[in-house]
Amino acid sequence: MPLKKILVEGRVEDVLNKHFKGTPGGYLEKIYYDEIVPGSASINPNHKYLEWIAKNWDTSGPNEEGDIDHNLKEILLAVSKFDNESHRLEIKDLNQYVNIDQLFDALKKVGETARRTVDITEDVEKIYEDNRFVVVSPKTHTASCYYGAGTKWCTAAKDTKSHFSTYKGSGELYYIIDKTLPTSSPYYKVALNKKIAGHMEDFWDVKDNPITDKNNILPIVQNSKMIQEIRNHFAIKFEDRIRQEAELQAKRLSQNEEIRERERLRRVQMDVEASVRRENDEWNPDNTDAQGLAAQALKDWLIDEDEWEGATKNEIGQQIEDLRSAMENDPEVIADPNGEKAQEYGEDLDNLQDDYGDAESVYDIYPLYDYYGMYEFEYGGAEYAVGPDDAADEAAIERTRNLLDDIGYDGFSPGFIDDYVDGNAVADYMEDWFYDDVQDRPEDYLDDDDRELSKEGEAMIDAIDEDLGDLNEQLEEAEDWEEEEILNKITELEEQKEDISEDDDNFEYTEEAKDRYVESRMDEVRYDPMEALREWGLEDRIEEFIDEDEFIDGVIEADGRGHTLSSYDGNENESVGPDGEWYYIYRTN
Repeated sequence: MPLKKILVEGRVEDVLNKHFKGTPGGYLEKIYYDEIVPGSASINPNHKYLEWIAKNWDTSGPNEEGDIDHNLKEILLAVSKFDNESHRLEIKDLNQYVNIDQLFDALKKVGETARRTVDITEDVEKIYEDNRFVVVSPKTHTASCYYGAGTKWCTAAKDTKSHFSTYKGSGELYYIIDKTLPTSSPYYKVALNKKIAGHMEDFWDVKDNPITDKNNILPIVQNSKMIQEIRNHFAIKFEDRIRQEAELQAKRLSQNEEIRERERLRRVQMDVEASVRRENDEWNPDNTDAQGLAAQALKDWLIDEDEWEGATKNEIGQQIEDLRSAMENDPEVIADPNGEKAQEYGEDLDNLQDDYGDAESVYDIYPLYDYYGMYEFEYGGAEYAVGPDDAADEAAIERTRNLLDDIGYDGFSPGFIDDYVDGNAVADYMEDWFYDDVQDRPEDYLDDDDRELSKEGEAMIDAIDEDLGDLNEQLEEAEDWEEEEILNKITELEEQKEDISEDDDNFEYTEEAKDRYVESRMDEVRYDPMEALREWGLEDRIEEFIDEDEFIDGVIEADGRGHTLSSYDGNENESVGPDGEWYYIYRTN
C-alpha cells in the first residue's frame, strides 16, 4: 500500500479515536464515516482540514423523530470557502480559528459569505434569491416541514397539517432564509404570512414569535427588490380572490350604511310610538296593563341603580329647594317681592317644576319584543327582559330548552350530565343484552356452584333408581345361586348412576344463577350508567336516557335564572312594581 494512502487512512482513524470513538449508540461514528469524512475529502483529498471540521462539528443528538440535527453543511461550506480564499485572509492557518463564527467573520471581510446553501425541491416555489436571501413558498406540508426545519413554526410541525392548511387557505406563506446568519439567530429564517383579507403581512421569527418591531429585520424590510418580488407573486397568484375581497368589502360598507339607516328609521318610529303612549298616559301605574307595570318596575330599578340618564326627581327637587331658599334670602327680593329679581326667580322655579314633571318618565323606555314570555325593553342602548316570578321561571325553562336544542347535551359539562342519566332506564335497555350474553356463554360469567343436573340427567338417574328398586325386590326373593348375578347388576347400575352424576355434559347452569348475574350487571349500570353507555358505545344516544324537563330544572337550579336569561352579565335583578309584586330584571345585550 502506498505510504501516502497509509498516512491519510491513519489521519482519518486518529480523528475518529479522538472525537467520536466510544460514543453512546455508535450513531456519531456512522455520521463520521458517512458524511464528515466524504465532506472533508471533497475539499481536500488528504483531509487537511478533517481535524478542525471534527472539532467544530456540533450535534444536539437524535431528536424526537430520530433525526440528527447538526451543523456539518455550514462547516463544510465555510471550510471550502476558506480553502479558496485563504490567500486573501489575514490568518491563513485554519487551526488558528477558534470556532466557525470567527472563521465566518474573517470570510465576511473579503466578501459576503453564505453559511448555507438552499436546495430547491419540486414541491416549493422559489420567489427570490440573492447573495444573502432565498425566499420560497411551500406548496405542500412536506415542503413546509423541510424548509421550516430548525424553527418552531406551527406550519412546519410534522404531527399536524391543519395549521399549514389554514394559513395557505387564507393567503400565502413565504419562508425568507438568510444564508449568512448563524442558526443561533432568531432571524436566520423568517416566515411571512400574507393574507388576502385586509392585505395583512405578518412576520414570524424562528421561535414562532410575531415580529412587531421591524427594526429587528431591517435587512429584510429594506430589501425593496425582494419585498416587491414577494408582493408581485402574491398579487398575480391571488388576483381573482383579491378582486373578490375588494368587492365584498365594498358590499359590506354598503350593508353597514343600510343597517345604520334602518336603525335610524326604527328610532324614529319608536319615538313616535312613545309620544302616543305619553300623550295617552298608557303606562300610568294606577290603570296600566302588565306591560306598563313591568316598565314602571324597570324604571324604578334603573333609578335605584344610578343607571337612569338625566336628572332624577330627587335631584331636581333639591334644585327647587335650593332656589327657593336663595330667593327667600335674597335682599333684593325681600325689599321688592314683586320686582324684576323676584320675577326671574319665579320663571326659573316654573322651569324647574316643568323639568320635575318630565323627569323619570317611564315613556323614555321603549318596548321591544317578547322575550320567552317576558316583556323586553330598551333604555339607553341597553335591553332588559322584565317579568314577575312565574314568567321568569317559564322564560328560563324555555331559554334553556332552546339552548339544549342548539348545542345538545354535549355542550354541557360531562360531570353535570352524568347526574341526570336515568340508571334504571339504561339498565332496562341493556337487560336483554345481558341475558343473551349469559345464555350464549354462561361459563364466562357463572361458577360451577351455579350448575345443576339437567332434566335429561335427572331422567336417567330416575330410570336407574327405578331399575335398582326392581333389582332390590328381586334380591329379597332370590335363591342363593341368583344373588351374585343380581348384585352384579346393582353394582353396574350404581356405577352408571355415579358416572352420570360426574359427567359435566349432564349438568347445566340454573336459571336462578343467570337471573342473579343479570341483576348484578343491571345494578352496576344503575350505579354508573354513563360508564355503561361508554362501554357499550352508546354515548351518542345519551338523550334517550335523560328526562329533559328534569335536566333543564337542574341546569337552572345549578346556575340560576340570571345565568340563563342574562347574556350580558348573568345577573338577576329585582324591583317591586306599582302593584306590590316583585319583578325580575335581566340585561340581554
